[in-house]
Amino acid sequence: MIESNSKSLIQELKACNLELTLQNQELQLAKDTAEIVSRKAKLFCELSPVGHYIIDCDSKIVQLNSCGLNILEETHDDLIDFPFIHFISKKNLSDFNTFLLKAKENNVENPCDLELTLNNDKLIYVRLNAIFLEKEQQYLITALDRTKKELLIKKFSENEVIFKKILRIGNIGSYKFDMSTQFLELSEELSLLFGIKHQKLVSFESYYNIIHPDDRKTIEQYSMDCIANHKPFHKEYRIIPKNDGQVRWVEGWGEIVFDNKINGLTMIGMIQDITERKLSLEKTQNAETRSHRIFESSKEGILILDAITGKITDANPFLIEMIGFNYEELVGKELWEIGVFKNIAASKEAFIQLQNKEYIRFEDMPLETKAGNSIAVEFVSNVYMVEMQKVILCHIRDISDRKKADEALQESSQLYFAMFEKNQAAQLLIDPVDGNIIDVNSAAAQFYGYSLEEFKSMNLSDISTFPPEEILEEMKKFALAGQSYFQFIHKLASGETCDVEIYTSSLSISGQNLLISTINNIAKRKLEEERLVQLNQQLEEVNVLKSQFISTVSHEFRTPLAGILSSVQLLKIYNDTWDKDKKEKMFKQIFDAVQHTKALLDDVSLIDQEQTSKSFFRPTTIQLVPLINEIIEENINISGTNHKVVLKTNLDIGSYYMDAIMIRHIFNNIISNAIKYSSYNKKITITLDETNNKEVKFTIKDRGIGIPQEEIKYLLEPYYRASNIGTVKGTGFGLSIVKRFIDLHKGIILIESVVDKGTKVTIILPYLQQENPESNLINKTETNIVSFNP
Repeated sequence: MIESNSKSLIQELKACNLELTLQNQELQLAKDTAEIVSRKAKLFCELSPVGHYIIDCDSKIVQLNSCGLNILEETHDDLIDFPFIHFISKKNLSDFNTFLLKAKENNVENPCDLELTLNNDKLIYVRLNAIFLEKEQQYLITALDRTKKELLIKKFSENEVIFKKILRIGNIGSYKFDMSTQFLELSEELSLLFGIKHQKLVSFESYYNIIHPDDRKTIEQYSMDCIANHKPFHKEYRIIPKNDGQVRWVEGWGEIVFDNKINGLTMIGMIQDITERKLSLEKTQNAETRSHRIFESSKEGILILDAITGKITDANPFLIEMIGFNYEELVGKELWEIGVFKNIAASKEAFIQLQNKEYIRFEDMPLETKAGNSIAVEFVSNVYMVEMQKVILCHIRDISDRKKADEALQESSQLYFAMFEKNQAAQLLIDPVDGNIIDVNSAAAQFYGYSLEEFKSMNLSDISTFPPEEILEEMKKFALAGQSYFQFIHKLASGETCDVEIYTSSLSISGQNLLISTINNIAKRKLEEERLVQLNQQLEEVNVLKSQFISTVSHEFRTPLAGILSSVQLLKIYNDTWDKDKKEKMFKQIFDAVQHTKALLDDVSLIDQEQTSKSFFRPTTIQLVPLINEIIEENINISGTNHKVVLKTNLDIGSYYMDAIMIRHIFNNIISNAIKYSSYNKKITITLDETNNKEVKFTIKDRGIGIPQEEIKYLLEPYYRASNIGTVKGTGFGLSIVKRFIDLHKGIILIESVVDKGTKVTIILPYLQQENPESNLINKTETNIVSFNP
């Protein structure tokens, strides 16, 4: 491992050295072309005169330079106090006013391209920049005549392609800094380097903000010193481009010159991106540091020889400690002069062989230290180029412990194979690369039904039901995770399949990485586990159903108990005023409620004896319409409201074969919900119809708050309540029990609803008629039931 790392490090150093050499050549080329760029930039600036105008807030010209006179083609006396706005074409007046307003408000560079109309009706095109001089309440406007731009472009067209390529290859951009206006002219390449939109003029403040905060003060002081003393500018510093915010290194050159066009000092120069060079230099320095640390801290001996003379030039501390010679005794000596190495490089012929082949390795060489101790070493020599000179790098590893480990491993292997063969559990040795079966023990051959010879020509895919690619993927997991446990289905020689559990771990034998798998037959255990899972699922279902039913019946106690309490209170209050019929009716309600409660108690007492949900379903012959009327009246009395509930019946018979308790629960829940979620003045309609002479269709409509459309599908799940119920109390459990009771009747329930318009619940239940249908005939009626407060 150490040898591999050392080789990789030296190769990396070679690559870095070659890369730096190429970069230095590129930098030299860029430096040579930089002077050409500078001269062309200066020529470009001289051919691009800029006019300067100072105007007051009334747009009158207060002062201007000769370039400004030339642009407007007027005399000095004619232009002083003359409105500058006179030269602005009508279509550009609005843009010019906005241009001045922005200059006054923001006081930053704000270029504007306009047409100027001269007195001779000549049109020229200029680019204006303005700074508002707050103290003087005046504008300083610079005007660049762009009319001759096409001529300039043609003049430079022959050299432009080469010029641009040179700049881009070297990541170089040019600039010109006008010290009087504090504006810089940037080349397109420099704008790209700074990460800003290309524009002719950039304020010094904008350029200053691009410089890295840690370098700004230094660059500012250095620039002022160069300007004050007319010294050339040359500095490396960091910038943060505006487009990506990534720190980059640049190298800047500049020279102070006198510009005849503006009659003042300017600085012209170039800026080059040197980030890659800086990173390469840093990488080289880090590599050298890392190489030195490896050399000093390596846990193997390292010798460095001069490849020409064979003299030792360096030795690391580990080697000095290993052989017992000090540094002075080694450095400067030829390798074969050191008694320790006389057997390794005994003659000049061996040294010449090393020079020619550039590599020699002795896997197991006895080495006698200065103190006379014998150790076994591995000696590896390689020839490298370092700074254009050949050196020999020698690695000397003490392999005494490794030899002992190899001997112990050989003994362990013998012991392992004895245990492998005698193990009563089936075991396979597998190649993790391709899944080939390398070996099996006798127990595996007996379990699968193949001979030992047959097994050795088979692949894991021959006994597994998994696809071959999936098997290889699983083996990769084994190799990464170490010991692993899995369950699979394997094929036997008889064609049968068998559930097996496999314990797999990595194993190295004679340098080869293998997987050893122990296989156990778990077919019977799997059957028992599946049976246990099914029993647990059934038990959970029974327990859930029992809990649901107990909760529901307990909840149902509230309705009759509330009716009893209400009736007793009314009797207490109105006992002296009510007539006998009224009292009898109230006593009957109390009696019916007590009977209902007793029936519920009877059901609860039977729950522990029931084992399936079907045990709860006990249909009997019931009078359906009176039962529905009773449920309606009970719910209105309990609610204490004045809801109007209308029952419409279109049934031809009166008795039906259904579970009375479940029917009571179903309609108690549905009617109670219709009352709870409807206002007092809204009518609730319940319609009973027959379909196909074998089903009763119940339709309950209310005009209450409704249910959000996306929530209807969840209403029949336990504990779910709609999001718009407000403060109305409830458990959200009732409708799930309603659904179960309807399922036990082999019926269906449909819910339709619109928010703020109401809900329609449709329940369809099949029924069995009594043997004597004539006794079941009833009249189709409509019953209105309204709550009352006596």
